[in-house]
Amino acid sequence: MREFAALSSNWRSTETAQKFLERYGVPVIWDLDTRALVRHLRDVGALRGIIATDGTPADKLIEEARALPTMAGQELASRVTSPKKYEWSKGSIDLATAQSLGAAGAAATNSGNASSDRRHVVAYDYGIKQNILRLFVDHGCDVTVVPARTSAEDVLALKPDGVFLSNGPGDPEPVSYAIENIRKLLGRVPIFGICLGHQLCGLALGGRTFKLKFGHHGSNHPVKNLLTQKVEITAQNHGFCVDPDSLPSSDVEITHVNLNDHTNEGMRHRSMPLFSVQYHPEASPGPHDARYLFNDFIALMDEVAR
Repeated sequence: MREFAALSSNWRSTETAQKFLERYGVPVIWDLDTRALVRHLRDVGALRGIIATDGTPADKLIEEARALPTMAGQELASRVTSPKKYEWSKGSIDLATAQSLGAAGAAATNSGNASSDRRHVVAYDYGIKQNILRLFVDHGCDVTVVPARTSAEDVLALKPDGVFLSNGPGDPEPVSYAIENIRKLLGRVPIFGICLGHQLCGLALGGRTFKLKFGHHGSNHPVKNLLTQKVEITAQNHGFCVDPDSLPSSDVEITHVNLNDHTNEGMRHRSMPLFSVQYHPEASPGPHDARYLFNDFIALMDEVAR
């Protein structure tokens, strides 16, 4: 960061940022020209890097950084996934009390979107964010989270109303086990993918992915919904993208496009219950421009169930 604040000024604060970061062992670099760093990355693309505080000479650190593996070809989902299946029942958090509302309370605060009929969502954990799970509970879902390598047969045995494909790190192409599972699930159960889950859907449908020069990171990325012609302000964090020209247009409809670089941000299958987006609707940059996607998934599960 450009400047590190030494003061703790928020009325709810209990400690300084420095103490908090020290407690969790998080390193911070400050007093540098962050805009110059951004301009450099825009010119040359994403770079590998090392942070060190032990006095190692810069030339040695540069040598170590260059020896690090590149992100392309890295299968990381299996490294970050949960080791075992678990159930999730916590809804959104009440900031006034810092307590989870729970399934019943969360559903009651969901602006009337959740019905009394609960749906069972099985969520693949490729590096899942907890707020996605909270929002499923908010929308009247019982959630079972399964490890990344769980077979399609085992998922179907759980009798889900829908299957969710989570976000996660790394290159999507080496995650071949997930691609194969999606192909087995396609047409048998409604599917909703976010971020890495979106990329895996693209590969499962016969498309290709490619590495972006410097990726999409942070909030305030404008995305156009081609179905509604509305622009959503989105949060993003990914380094790979689905090539829309590689998708079979007879089967796949492009639903969202990035207005900064015109890359693919969303798609849906024309005849089977599957849709996905590249950005993070569970985040709050809009603040809730993309929350409708959870309602869309609920509606898709209800439609298939009828």
